Amino acid sequence: MHAISKLLACAVASAIAAAAVAQNQVTSAYSPLTDAACSAKVDDSTTGAQTMECPGVHGYRLRVTEDDERSSVDVVTPDGRSFALNFWDVVTRGFSTLGSHAEWRSKVVNGTAIPFAVIVGVNALDQRDPDNPHPLPLLAVARISRDEVCVTHRIDAAHPGATSRARIAAAQALAPCLRDTAKP
Repeated sequence: MHAISKLLACAVASAIAAAAVAQNQVTSAYSPLTDAACSAKVDDSTTGAQTMECPGVHGYRLRVTEDDERSSVDVVTPDGRSFALNFWDVVTRGFSTLGSHAEWRSKVVNGTAIPFAVIVGVNALDQRDPDNPHPLPLLAVARISRDEVCVTHRIDAAHPGATSRARIAAAQALAPCLRDTAKP
């Protein structure tokens, strides 16, 4: 009987530990940023400026803005609030396009996944030498909180381990927002 009690106690402890791990589980989900997956609206037929509404995760959406051969993203919350990430001010001032998808980092809280960050690939063009511009792949990491969404990190995606570095940066809940720090 004593062995059964020990076995039952171990099983209960394991179940509690598994539930605790599940509560702190961080997951990734991906949403597309392509013309085929998003609905586009031309904002200015002369310049070609357009806005695309793209799906997100857990009620969030992304609004992609393309203007003057530069791209940025707004995060739209489930209740419809929009937060502009202003990639052209904080990620790159050069020409840019976005990667094909966004990675959403979420934490499970009371059985529900809640996004706390989004990572977006930015294909920038480094134009510091106008005669010899070259591609500059970047990862923009944005923190998502109840009342603020902002870019906190700009990571050189050409370096090995860039995706892991972006995920680690995404977990830094108290990282300050980048403000007008874009380089070419």
